[in-house]
Amino acid sequence: MGKKFKTHNQKITEASYKVSYRIALAGEVHVIGESLIKPCVQDIVSCVLGESYSKQVESVSLSNYTVKKRINNIADDNELELISRLQACKAYALQLDEPTDVAGLAILLVFVRYDFNEKIEEDLLLCESVDINTTGENIFNRIDNFITTHEINWGKCIEVCSDGAKAMTEKVSGVVARIKNVAKNCNSTHCILHRYALVTKRISATFKSVLDEAVKIINFIKSKPLQSRIFKAMCEDIGSLHTTLLLHTDVRWLSRGKMLERIFELRM
Repeated sequence: MGKKFKTHNQKITEASYKVSYRIALAGEVHVIGESLIKPCVQDIVSCVLGESYSKQVESVSLSNYTVKKRINNIADDNELELISRLQACKAYALQLDEPTDVAGLAILLVFVRYDFNEKIEEDLLLCESVDINTTGENIFNRIDNFITTHEINWGKCIEVCSDGAKAMTEKVSGVVARIKNVAKNCNSTHCILHRYALVTKRISATFKSVLDEAVKIINFIKSKPLQSRIFKAMCEDIGSLHTTLLLHTDVRWLSRGKMLERIFELRM
């Protein structure tokens, strides 16, 4: 009887973890587990298997606090597994990015590639908000603190990839330069996606004039809400597939290609 009860508890806990994991993957609010997912599962089980089975689902805890706790436990376990892999791997490479969220807060993202079981794996190593200054020293200190605290060998870092931001690429005080100081065998490359933005700086005069004209038109339309509404109404009148334009930015979102593609699709 005790063994059966223990097995049942294990199943209930496992179900709670699996649902919490899916909630985290979907980026949904934690309360959705208890407010929507559990009632839906109970309805399905009741209709397909019967009311008695539906009552068993009730014991699966999916409260806001429980889901948060489960997600944190999963994250902690994933971090420990990743750290152990990096400690044991032969070499690893880092990719750095410093985007901003919708509130304008700078976020430090560090991705890592490493060898594991004769395959190359890629994971998110670090995701932290940068509170005040996004200087090369500040960013490096955060990365270095994580690496040294978890006893990951800097000497195994053979490559670092970043965008063209000043804090990343300054010759002496940039993040890349500081990483090379502690990882002597480390090489650096420019982010392959950002290379497309660099190409536009050296294209022929004919293509550049087309690009510049497109940017001017888009920025003019997107600069004021009224102009955007007029443009949307015009697109709807002619039966266009799209009704909005994509705003151009230089590097952050690498939008030039998509911007020109949207203009081409809007042609009459």
